[in-house]
Amino acid sequence: MRKVLLSLVVMLSVFALFAADEAKTVDAPAADEAKTVADVTTVVVPTIAVLPFEARTRTGEQNNDGKSIAELIGVGLLESGNVDLVERAELEKALTELQLSAIGMVNMASQNKLGKMIGAKILITGSMFRSGEKNYIVAKIIGTETSRVLGCSVSGTGEFSTMTPELSKKIGILIEKSSEKILPKMETGQSTLTSLAETVKGNDRKVYVQATESINVSVPDPAAETELKKLLLGLGFSVVDTRDGADFILVCEAVASQAGSYHKFTSAQARVELSIFDKNQKLLVTGSAKETLAGATYIIAAKDAIAQAALRLSGELFPVMK
Repeated sequence: MRKVLLSLVVMLSVFALFAADEAKTVDAPAADEAKTVADVTTVVVPTIAVLPFEARTRTGEQNNDGKSIAELIGVGLLESGNVDLVERAELEKALTELQLSAIGMVNMASQNKLGKMIGAKILITGSMFRSGEKNYIVAKIIGTETSRVLGCSVSGTGEFSTMTPELSKKIGILIEKSSEKILPKMETGQSTLTSLAETVKGNDRKVYVQATESINVSVPDPAAETELKKLLLGLGFSVVDTRDGADFILVCEAVASQAGSYHKFTSAQARVELSIFDKNQKLLVTGSAKETLAGATYIIAAKDAIAQAALRLSGELFPVMK
């Protein structure tokens, strides 16, 4: 996947979860660079997937043009320097696995499934048609997690392909202007805890957490493990050091890699997988999440991205332990 950052939302990092004195530390030589994420600013980097546009014409000749229009829009957005774009091959693979049609996708549940699989926060789709003496391209910008839909269009007497640069520019401006509406809010430890506390009661039950993490540095800081344990303790569970006698076992794998740069910011894409087993080793639930964030250094961006993905997964999967 090619990475280009979208400098949309700059905010204080959300991962100082329950108290300011719970700052994280790492061993040298990373300690100076990997400051606590509570002390830095981060930039949200949404991932966008452009689906083939539907050709509403009298013949089916322009169906291939619908794919070309999507490609051209993607190229235009990349050239603007404001997006993180899902590659076509990854998108098509996900569509095949989910048995979904790329054209005319209107079901929000399907959009959410696709977005989750490829890590896309925004899907762009639309249609192209002719009315009277003009050609029109209408684009829909869909928030896969917020269910918000925005739209924009272009028209002209020229070929569809000649209108895509203008449409790409409009889409980029609209996403930047409306980012707070279409993108999901960043999770915090407190917001996740509050949401889960309504249904999940630890009652001092024992949980063993096994977490591995790789961010391609010599001394990684266990960001995912830290967030998971804080949530468990906040919900009233007892975190234990051995599987023996544990009521639940959490197995977490987290990996992050550098995803590009934008001025002083460095981005990282993280993927976190989490599985929850009961005391009999029976798998209760499993899931994965992707996040792309940027920070003052790669280590900060990677830790933030992993922590954010872990929080989102916890919100989805922890209710199995209610």
